[in-house]
Amino acid sequence: MLDTGDARWFVRISVPDDAAGPAVVFVHGVVVSGAYFWPVANQLAGEFALYVPDIPGTGRSSLRNGSWSIAAQADALAGWLEAHGLTGSLLVANSLGGQVVTQVAVTRPDLVSALVLVGPTTDPNAASLLRMMLRGLRDIPRERIGLWKIWLTDLVRTGPLRGIRHMREGFRDPQIDRLDEIPVPVVVVGGEDDPIAPPGWIEAMAEEIEESRGIVVPGAAHAMNYSSPRVLARIIRVVAGQVRVQPDAS
Repeated sequence: MLDTGDARWFVRISVPDDAAGPAVVFVHGVVVSGAYFWPVANQLAGEFALYVPDIPGTGRSSLRNGSWSIAAQADALAGWLEAHGLTGSLLVANSLGGQVVTQVAVTRPDLVSALVLVGPTTDPNAASLLRMMLRGLRDIPRERIGLWKIWLTDLVRTGPLRGIRHMREGFRDPQIDRLDEIPVPVVVVGGEDDPIAPPGWIEAMAEEIEESRGIVVPGAAHAMNYSSPRVLARIIRVVAGQVRVQPDAS
């Protein structure tokens, strides 16, 4: 546990002795914790140094007061990366976590080598709480049943009110204005059957980022890190293989 005064961070870490390439850090979406990254993390175990934190206020990480804006989450994540000596990391984020890591990439590019955005929010056509909740309800039956258990557990831990506040912070976040400022390579990945971040939004978002590529995975839903882990792991390997790792200054 890392205690920063206003928050305590819980993180899952797997660092093999012969890890190659950049460290891979997984950043979760709203309400759910990093636990739903385990399927894709297991695919990559033994190949990379893997870090799966719970953003304070969700999962097993605690936030002592209120909730954080996207900018505040990004600042906190940057501080967490620094505390663990993780410069030049490959950040893999799902859903609302994508908004957090695009902010980190713009404000602290020294900490980021590349981004993989998985089902990133927020599609301008669903920029309201009601529309997003309706899309979320459509997605639930498309996901694996095991994910529902994680969602329900994390919903209890986070609390529905804090979850709603986090979603509203996502709508307030002007992410679209910073996409052309992202200075690192980006792969935007979406599921063909994802109603939250549909293929049209995946392609439009990729077009806004200078050095990016959009990929739509056939038959995949929103949380493909859980439901389509082998496909996503292959994408992460390709991106990691293209990252030039900086030598350790020590």
